Amino acid sequence: MAIDVDPQVLAVAAEASAHAYEQAIVHVGEEIKARDVTNLDHLVDTLADEGPYAYTIMPMVADGKVTLPVLSTKEDIRGAYAFIRGLSDLHEVVGLTEVRGAWYLFQDAAAYGSLSGSPEVHPPRGTLAIFPSGARTGITGELVWAQVPRSVLGAEDEVDIADGDEMQARLQVVRQHARFLDGLRANDVDAVLATIHDGAASAIRDYVDGSGGLAELNGTEAHRAWFTNFFETYEVRSVHALAQITEHWYVFAELRIVVAPRGGGGELAFNTAEFFVPAKDGRFIARIGHGTEPVAVS
Repeated sequence: MAIDVDPQVLAVAAEASAHAYEQAIVHVGEEIKARDVTNLDHLVDTLADEGPYAYTIMPMVADGKVTLPVLSTKEDIRGAYAFIRGLSDLHEVVGLTEVRGAWYLFQDAAAYGSLSGSPEVHPPRGTLAIFPSGARTGITGELVWAQVPRSVLGAEDEVDIADGDEMQARLQVVRQHARFLDGLRANDVDAVLATIHDGAASAIRDYVDGSGGLAELNGTEAHRAWFTNFFETYEVRSVHALAQITEHWYVFAELRIVVAPRGGGGELAFNTAEFFVPAKDGRFIARIGHGTEPVAVS
């Protein structure tokens, strides 16, 4: 039997995917070239003309806890690039696993770098990145996580429940993510929080304040307050996974979420693209991603 998908649907999807991919690859290319920190214009020019921007390019892990500083202005982003490129040079980024979405590129990549000005290139480091973009030229964000040993994520006295078994870790990660999605579908704050580590940080699209920027959440109480507000603002009607990748150290998913405003009105839908990083005890300690504008469901 013929695969009778509407060719216009395929053409539109392919065009959007190619556009989003190009915005990200142009940006990465300019970041590799940006070794002269006195002139970052070409790198900054790969950002979309208008914000708010979504940048978490300097995640930090200390005492088992994660912080994800969020930047939203071109001035702050330029300053961050000047700081990072003043310390190190980026030589190559090899996309090992990619999801080329209609509005983002997700990469699980091997990144080659060196100390600034040094000829010695370090062995590749695993990195995750989401580069969201819109219909126009330029990326609207760069959401990054560099791989760290699971042993440093979580409290010192917590036990690694995967015990070095990568397949077991992958199964734990995908099941934890399924519990998170079930909590969203059930509009259940406690069920969602049961999947999130006490020392967790999140940098995610803020659908509560409506700004279009990222919410920066640190710790249990901040997550509880945000999800409480989210479920008081919307009733989640459905959550559908469009893409999912599970490894022992992360899970990535693009979701299609349909909600109904509690204040009345018709259903709205938006897509999110996020990755989650587990701590030793299996709960998620970092959640990073973005999302599209809520639009009326036709």
